[in-house]
Amino acid sequence: MTTTRSTVFVASAALFAALPGVVAPIAYASPLDGIRAAVNAARSGSPCGPLNYNIDLEGNAQALVGNRSPGVPPAGRYNGKTAEGDSQEDPTAEAIRILIDKMRPLITNCSYKDFGVGMVRNDDREYSVVSLALGEPPAAAPAPVPVPEQRPIKCTGGGTVPAGQTCPPKPPAAPVEQAPTNAVTLDIRREGVRAKVTVGNTSNLRAQCTYNAKEVLGLGIPISRDFEVNPKGTTPLEFAAPLPGQTYTVVVACSADFNGKNVEIGRVQQDFSSF
Repeated sequence: MTTTRSTVFVASAALFAALPGVVAPIAYASPLDGIRAAVNAARSGSPCGPLNYNIDLEGNAQALVGNRSPGVPPAGRYNGKTAEGDSQEDPTAEAIRILIDKMRPLITNCSYKDFGVGMVRNDDREYSVVSLALGEPPAAAPAPVPVPEQRPIKCTGGGTVPAGQTCPPKPPAAPVEQAPTNAVTLDIRREGVRAKVTVGNTSNLRAQCTYNAKEVLGLGIPISRDFEVNPKGTTPLEFAAPLPGQTYTVVVACSADFNGKNVEIGRVQQDFSSF
């Protein structure tokens, strides 16, 4: 004998007569309405929010009971985790009751947010097969981490480089120029009764110099004279030579302008005697 399954399009008027929580028989436009109502009633007894009906899950549920009638959505399109179950009994209301009892732990699991149902009627053996497919949507993609604005890097001493690069190394500091401190030379020679004095300047600065000579025993008149010496140059001076028994201590000190400051660039001392 050939067994025939056919999709039922009109439900009986007393579909929920045996379901808990249903006060009076309700007429449904489609047998799927009765299954959906039973699922929603079971869900309402949990702390979870209502389930959303999903046509892709209906395709899974219909495929589970072998309902491939025209207009039935295809299975396998739901993007997420699924849980499915079915039951068969007559009348249809009893098949739905058994399905709800079987799937209640999953219906009241708050991880599941979506559902779809299916049904066929076995005309030869006079029983209904009903099914339920529950769906857990995929986790929402994490929000993209904001990328901090990449700003150019300001280098010490001025200038910038693109973000992610490093500033060029600082050039070595130029050596600090030092003022000369030993740039004065002194040469004293006797020529008869005269003392020929030559003062030299080895620096690149124009020097302002002072010549001071004192007799060590106080037996002669002190001598003092101011003069200039050109850069890298010499200045000749001439004085009376010491008398017999006299010794003069000669001190020559020179200063010059160095970077805006007057600094001493050299000092020399020499004794000069009559013999």
